[in-house]
Amino acid sequence: MPTIRISDESMQRLKAWAEPLVDSADSALAKALDAAERYRETHAPTATVPVPRSGDHAPGLPEETVREPLMDVIYERGGSASGREVYPALRERVKRYVTPGDFDRISAGDDRWRSTVKSAREDLVQEGYLRDDSPRGVWALSDAGVALVESRRVASSGSFVDHLLSFPDVGDDSDFDQPRSGPRPVDL
Repeated sequence: MPTIRISDESMQRLKAWAEPLVDSADSALAKALDAAERYRETHAPTATVPVPRSGDHAPGLPEETVREPLMDVIYERGGSASGREVYPALRERVKRYVTPGDFDRISAGDDRWRSTVKSAREDLVQEGYLRDDSPRGVWALSDAGVALVESRRVASSGSFVDHLLSFPDVGDDSDFDQPRSGPRPVDL
């Protein structure tokens, strides 16, 4: 089996997919991948969008990539924020998906990045997650938007990390990365 290393942030996200004391890291990852595949099948645009890899996607950040982080950024600023506050914080959140081509100017005068964010904002307003009556330049979550963000945050809290740390091969004193007899682990 290959050995993988994941960030603390990714581990926190992975634990949302696990049932404490039932799932292993592998089964939680399998659940997350199954859900992602089901989502892709039901929400895929007519033209398929490849999964972005570092430095390897065509310009034009997919709108789906910014929707949840956009709502999170606004939520973390008390439920409303100016565009001037939103753009830098959002850019930081999605930077692994952004390529230099996303900053090319397009016909409307904006770069692709800002155009994608504006489009996502407009769709969220139409869907009722952002308010359409906030003052000019202020982006505000509606009650439905606040409820959606909070429900995602509740769903991601739990004790999966504690569950993983209870295994003898996980934790600070882990021998997880030590070579064992047989094939050597491969880092991904």
